[in-house]
Parts: sequence; structure tokens; C-alpha cells
Amino acid sequence: MSGLSVNRVHLRYPNGGGIETGRLDFGAGQIIALLGPNGAGKSTLIKALVGAVRADVEGLSVAGQTLIDPRQRARNLAYLSQTRTGPALSSVRDIIALGRFPFGAQDPEQRVAAVIETLGLGPFADRPFGTLSGGEQARVLLGRALAVDAPVLLADEPTASLDPHYALRIMDTLRSEARRGRTVIVSVHDLSLAERYCDQALILAGGCIVGQGTVRETLNADILRDVFRVSRSPDGLTPLS
Repeated sequence: MSGLSVNRVHLRYPNGGGIETGRLDFGAGQIIALLGPNGAGKSTLIKALVGAVRADVEGLSVAGQTLIDPRQRARNLAYLSQTRTGPALSSVRDIIALGRFPFGAQDPEQRVAAVIETLGLGPFADRPFGTLSGGEQARVLLGRALAVDAPVLLADEPTASLDPHYALRIMDTLRSEARRGRTVIVSVHDLSLAERYCDQALILAGGCIVGQGTVRETLNADILRDVFRVSRSPDGLTPLS
């Protein structure tokens, strides 16, 4: 099944850093991990694809349809930012409803209700966002992205700083969305989460793609050593000196 494709992504920051890729294809019905050390370009790639930063993005398409204007991107690419902020006094229900903004008044209540049920947010759907715990807020913001009901979901470090319970629930939800046919692209630092949940992986280092394929194929001994500076041992991953 076709998902998201792009011919080239190019971005260079004035003070150095950025990203440079060739053609990338992300299949529908899969969860794809963006992996790499800090500063590798994972967040930059996601932001470039969704239009959150100014970059040269050539031939961006979803299911064969070229995305030209911002409204097309907003309807086809749901974005979960790394920043977990929201209006403190707004209700959970109202924040999730913001995901329907690109569609105007098109079935907002029905989709919002479905997302609230999927994420188990019913008990505090009418509570102010600012009264929730960090893990609960993370689920609400994921709900806002799911409310878009886009064929592609890009999540930037959705499990960062979360307790294991909430991190695993977030990843369970992302995997479920992929199994429903969505293309899910997620940047993660925890390699064990990628191995457990993701079908494919894209390895970045220094703003370039250095590995692509199944998670097992890409997280080989060479990549672990050269990119992540770790090795496998019977006890798990071990840092290299």
C-alpha cells in the first residue's frame, strides 16, 4: 500500500546543522521509527515534512496525491509535536476538537467522541487541560492529532519524559493506528521501544540517512557501534568507552 513519499528534503541552518535526504518512501499500515543520536535531524525531518520549518521539500505526496498547499498538508499529515503545551483552561474535549480545524465544521463531534473513546479519556473529557498529569496531557495531545484522521501521523518524541506506563500506552496506540492502515512515523530515543513496536526504521546521523530497512536489519552491530556508540551483550545494550 502506498503511504507517504518525498523525493528530497534539504535544510541548512545558518549556524550549522540541518538535513539532506534523497527519496524516502513510508508504507501505509506501518509504524516507522526515526532513530539517531541527539542532533541527528529526526525532529528536523518531521518538521520539514509537515511544514513547521522552512525547507526544500520536493515531490511530497500521500497515496500518490502531491501535497502542494498548506491546507493539503494539514489534512493529510497529522503532527504530534515534541512540545507538550496546551491552553490550561481549555477542556480536554475542546483541545482534541482543534484537530478538526482543517476541515471546518465537518463531523467534529463524531470524530472527537471516537478519539476520546479510543484513548480512554472519557473520565476527564470535560476537565481543564492544566489539571491533568504529564502522561494524561500527552494522551490528550495525541488525541488532537488523531482527530485529524489523516492518512499519515508524524509523532516527534511522543514518549519523552513519560513514565513507562504512559509511554507504552502511547506506543500501543500508535501501533494500533498503523494496523488500521495509517502511516505512522515516530522519532524515538529508546531503541528497545523501536524494536518492540516498529516495522521499519530510518537511521539518521549528522542530518543524513545512514540506514533504512526493518528495525532488525538497521540496528546491526555496525550501526550500534558507529552511530549510537553501544554494543549488544547478554545483558542488553552496553555503552562503548
